[in-house]
Amino acid sequence: MDLEQIKEGILHGDRRYIAKAITMIEEGYTNIYEILEDFEEYSGKAKIIGITGPPGVGKSTLISKLVKEAINRNHNVGVLLVDPSSPISGGALLGNRVRMIEEVSDPKVYARSLATRGWTGGLSRAIDEAVLILEASGKDIIFIETVGAGQIETEIFKKADIVAVILMPYSGDEIQALKAGLMEIADIYVINKGDLDRNKITGVTLRTIMGKDKRIVYTSALYNEGIKELYDSLINIWDEYSKSGELDKRRKLKIKSSIIEDLNSYFLKLLDDFVKNKEQELEKITEEVYQGKISRYKAAKNVIEEFKDSLHKA
Repeated sequence: MDLEQIKEGILHGDRRYIAKAITMIEEGYTNIYEILEDFEEYSGKAKIIGITGPPGVGKSTLISKLVKEAINRNHNVGVLLVDPSSPISGGALLGNRVRMIEEVSDPKVYARSLATRGWTGGLSRAIDEAVLILEASGKDIIFIETVGAGQIETEIFKKADIVAVILMPYSGDEIQALKAGLMEIADIYVINKGDLDRNKITGVTLRTIMGKDKRIVYTSALYNEGIKELYDSLINIWDEYSKSGELDKRRKLKIKSSIIEDLNSYFLKLLDDFVKNKEQELEKITEEVYQGKISRYKAAKNVIEEFKDSLHKA
């Protein structure tokens, strides 16, 4: 399977080639970037909807309902579910969540689990490239669900056009969300599991704390209630941001964030190579620190200076 074949397959929306390309990105095959550069003209073609919130609030089930609604409206849909990494394989630990997307067999839908592989913020390093591949394949709306770890998932703001934070009654999640900084990144709050009788109280609590302007939608993914209203709200927000210039602002932030991530990855790779080549020297330095001949801070400073010198010589 050569790169040109993969490229043509993606442009024709073939799932096999979409899957192959994303796998190559996750596994670090740098030659895949040769065709990604050809996809830049498709960047920004899709509406990117970020779905985040604490564990157990029904994010995956809600996405499944939103996907069905998108299909009913004749959209081509992509779904990226970011999962913790398996400590053994490094792959997506909860990858079987894709099966929760009821419409995954529909030809208009492509769903994929991505492993965080140590990446912070509840996301995967491959997320930008996966989004671009889905856009090139013709997807016009893409849902990204974060891990659901709770208090670190604000990075989704730098990846999505719109962020929906999912909460539920009885769990006190609205307070957790505020502590986690989700208040600043949420464009809309979704109080799911509307079959529970305290959902309106949760909404009142949020409005009291955050003010009356924050958008709140009540849903029950289990009983398919409020899904159309939520979908309409997401599209309306996107349209508002498109007209006001907010969308352009956010997409520029996404580009800047991705460039910084690429720089970080590059220098981390250089540092990793440097450390591997200095294994014996580091063992010696470790022994000196242990024997009290040099402080750890002085040792680290010396190693850093040596690393900086290696960069100048490169």
